[in-house]
Amino acid sequence: MVLLTVDNLKKSFADRTLFSDVSFEIRPGERVGLIGVNGGGKTTLMRILMGKEPYDGGTFGMAQGTKLSYVEQIPKLDADTDLYSFTLEAFRPLLDLEAEEERIVQKLEQGAANRDRLIERQATVVETLSREGGTTFRALTRSALLGLGFSEADLIRPVNSFSGGQVSKAMLARAILSRADLLLLDEPTNNLDITAIRWLTEYLRQFKGAVLVVSHDRAFLDDTVTRMLELQNGRIRGTEGNYTRYMELKLDARELERKIYLRKQKEIRRIEGIIEQQKRWNQERNYITIASKQKQIDRIKADMVVPERDEKSITFRFPTPAPTGNEVIMLNELGMQYGTQRIFSGLSTMIRAGQCVCLIGPNGCGKTTLLKILTGRERQTEGTYKLGAGVRIGYFAQNTYDLDDANTVIGELDRTFPAIERNTLRGYLGMFLFKNDDIEKRIGALSGGEKARIRLLKLVLSGANVLLLDEPTNHLDIASAEMLESALEKFTGTVLIVTHDRYMVKRLADRVILMTEEGLIEQRDEEEDLFERIVERKPEKPKQAAKTEPDNVFLRRKEAKQRRARTKQELQRIERLIEQNETAKKEAEQELTRAQTENDFRQMQELYEKLSSLETQETELYEQLEKAEATLTEIKTEDEI
Repeated sequence: MVLLTVDNLKKSFADRTLFSDVSFEIRPGERVGLIGVNGGGKTTLMRILMGKEPYDGGTFGMAQGTKLSYVEQIPKLDADTDLYSFTLEAFRPLLDLEAEEERIVQKLEQGAANRDRLIERQATVVETLSREGGTTFRALTRSALLGLGFSEADLIRPVNSFSGGQVSKAMLARAILSRADLLLLDEPTNNLDITAIRWLTEYLRQFKGAVLVVSHDRAFLDDTVTRMLELQNGRIRGTEGNYTRYMELKLDARELERKIYLRKQKEIRRIEGIIEQQKRWNQERNYITIASKQKQIDRIKADMVVPERDEKSITFRFPTPAPTGNEVIMLNELGMQYGTQRIFSGLSTMIRAGQCVCLIGPNGCGKTTLLKILTGRERQTEGTYKLGAGVRIGYFAQNTYDLDDANTVIGELDRTFPAIERNTLRGYLGMFLFKNDDIEKRIGALSGGEKARIRLLKLVLSGANVLLLDEPTNHLDIASAEMLESALEKFTGTVLIVTHDRYMVKRLADRVILMTEEGLIEQRDEEEDLFERIVERKPEKPKQAAKTEPDNVFLRRKEAKQRRARTKQELQRIERLIEQNETAKKEAEQELTRAQTENDFRQMQELYEKLSSLETQETELYEQLEKAEATLTEIKTEDEI
């Protein structure tokens, strides 16, 4: 059974094709991850599947009775109902049955005339409620909300009083409780802390339905999905397995495609050499071979596919920072509370120059507040902190408060860096994928990923030697996140990162610190180093010396006669083998083309190896053919002597 079928779907905006020929299927129980660059069309595809966006070609369809539930990346919500009631809407059919039962009870108490029929209907309603979970759905709702990090007090707060991240969690809770057959989740981990991500991961693992999740959280994809799709260059490809497995296969396939392309180029050159060789013999049979070989070249060129390139990603590095003192950030029993609500207390640590420190912890423990204190945007209520000599802080906030929505992209940089020439700013914007008319877009019209790229660029231009980063990968696609990680690896200043991105922590952290309400707990275990494997090459076997020919003229002529007959038979045999080899190659190349179209990486690898073997055989056969023809010419010459 197939829940969702997408066939050659196409979407365009003005003169730009966002994607085309997008085809895939989702079956019950599958958990499918969807990745791709920011602006590549992932969210648009999700909205098309939900009927919220038109499309320009192709089709998609659901199995009859399939129920979908969708959680948007940036939800728009006007609801003054409380959080608990809002989330209970996931069970609207059960709520309706409960309301119906109450109405029946009221009518029976009022002495309604159709008492028997009401009692019969009441029995049906009660039975349905019992069968469909009418006694447990409220407990499930409460458990889901608490699992996502809400408190008991939050349950009665109006939904529209929460932050955007908390609203996202409320939407997520309602979606996963809706008993959908297919969940569509767009960046569900963006505003979740580690505890909530773990809860969501375990929920999705046990979820009986199917899931299509857009995410840039590599660790989350590794832990949850069973199949990966990537929307790249307007087309979709994928394979079984999680994110890490997909990337391994993708790199193998990319290398394989490159090898196939180079092999075909080499094959063309080799066949052209054969053609030149055949021309030198200048016989009728040689021209038949030449025509056949030219057709083979034409077939190869017709099937040649230039290896696909990765879509453009941001390219940058941080400038060499000015030096600081060895002691960069010092905390001494630092604490913070708002009114009677204590956020944290007793924070004491020292961060030294050149260190990259990753700060993790649950939402609400005060990580963002700590960064705001260090940047002077908040003032602590307990303890002290000190910044070292020469410290110049660059701050990347979770939100976009430091961007003016009314400004254009170029205008925003002009406002922040008036001393930098506009042409120079244009060059930097190009590195961050803002080109041509993009730089005149209003900030307010940009996506979350585009705003994140502008804030990263401002950080690069700030000249800071101490970077405070609050969830910097939240709205970045995977390629941009990896580029940021690469730039931070090369940065010689000091970095303090608040993050739940386990890939980033693993790659960058010199120190990992867990922040709690009572203080800081430092992780001291070191990861094991990776070692490079050395592959020993076997020496080539020595070649045997050629046999010498007998020197007697009579014997040579007698042998030449026998050799002529044998050589003609050998020529016929070799030509048959070449013919069979060409047929086998043609079939293998057709199969390889199909495998490339279907992104069947394993089949591609097998066929590549088969083709390589057939090419080796063909080369050997033509070498044998050349020797046989040379031998035949030599024999004819000997007969004339």
